[in-house]
Amino acid sequence: MARKTIRAKIIALTNHKRELLENEYNHLQHFLQTSEDLGVYSANKQQALRYYKKIKPNKEYPISIRKDLIKLEKKDTKITQYWARIPVKGQVGGVWVAIKPHCSIPKNAEICESKIKKKGDNFFLYVVIQKNVPKILPQNILAIDIGERVIATVCGSFDNRKPRFYGKNVRGIRRHYAWLRKKLGKKKLLKVIKKIGNTEKRRVTDALHKISREIVNIAKEHDAMIVIGDLEGIRNNNRKGKRFNRIINAMPFYRLTKMIEYKAEWEGIPVVKINEHDTSKTCSRCGEIGKRLTQGHFLCSNCGRRSFNADYNASLNILKRAMSYKDIAGAFVNKPLTMPPSIEAIQLTGW
Repeated sequence: MARKTIRAKIIALTNHKRELLENEYNHLQHFLQTSEDLGVYSANKQQALRYYKKIKPNKEYPISIRKDLIKLEKKDTKITQYWARIPVKGQVGGVWVAIKPHCSIPKNAEICESKIKKKGDNFFLYVVIQKNVPKILPQNILAIDIGERVIATVCGSFDNRKPRFYGKNVRGIRRHYAWLRKKLGKKKLLKVIKKIGNTEKRRVTDALHKISREIVNIAKEHDAMIVIGDLEGIRNNNRKGKRFNRIINAMPFYRLTKMIEYKAEWEGIPVVKINEHDTSKTCSRCGEIGKRLTQGHFLCSNCGRRSFNADYNASLNILKRAMSYKDIAGAFVNKPLTMPPSIEAIQLTGW
C-alpha cells in the first residue's frame, strides 16, 4: 500500500465559509492551550486529543480530519476542478470548499486522514491518499550518489552507465541566500531576512521535486530499482573543517531522499539504501584506493585514471556494490553484507 500527501490551497472562500473555518481553527487552538471548549466539532476535538499529547505554548496545531468525515469531489466549475467537504461546528454536514491541489488526485485512490493548516490568511488542506501498488521485480539498477557540489549524481546498469548530474542550482540558490542574509543582517533588516528565507525554501523545494521526479521517471522507464548511498553519520563528520560541515548541514539531503522514496513507492519502484563507505575514495575501474583531489576530481595512481569526475566515480561504486549483492533469484538485499550471504542471511526488500 503506497501513500502520499497532496497539498491543496483552499480558495474562493465566501465570508460565511471563512468565518466557519476561522472559528473551527481558532477554537481548536484555544481548546488545546486552555482545555476550554468555545465550540469545536466533536470529531475534530477527539482527533486533536488523540494526536497532540504534549501541547507547546503558543504553537498552532492543524485540524486533523477523520477519513470517514472528509469527502472530495471533482467538478468542472469556473472556480476549480476539486471540492472538499470539511466538518466544522455550526454547519450540519460540513462546509464545501474549493481547493487547488498541487497535482491531480487519482480517482482510484483511497482518502485517508487529512489535515488543515493555516499560513497567514490562507488555509491549506493536506490530503493523504493511498492505493495498492504492485511491486515490480526490477531488471536494472539506478544508483545515486548524494554529494555536496552536485546534490545527486546518477548512473544506471543500462545505457552504458551514462552519468547524470542534478542539483548544482540548489547549491547556487542556497549560497546566494546565505550571502543575502549576511548582507541584510549587517543592516539589521530582520523582517526582510525572514521573508527571503521563505522564498529560498520554496525555490529549493521546487528544485528538489523536479529532481526527484526525473530520477523516478528514469527508473520507471528502464524498469530499474533505485539504490541510494546511505549518508548516515555524514553530518557528524568533523574531519573536513567548519566550512564543509556548514555546507553539509545546509544541504537538503534528507528531503531529496524522502521525495525519491515516496515518489518511487507510488510507482511500485523499490528503493534501497546501501552503505557508501569509501565509495568516494575507491577507484571504480580497478578497486584500489585513490585520491579525491577536489570535490569533483578523482585520481587513481594504481591504474592511472586521471581527471575523472569524483561524484560519478562514487555513483559507479554504489552501482557496482549494489550489483554484487544480487542473489541468485534476481532480488536484492536491503543492505550490503561483508561476506557472501547465505540463503538464511538474505533480506529481501519486500516486493
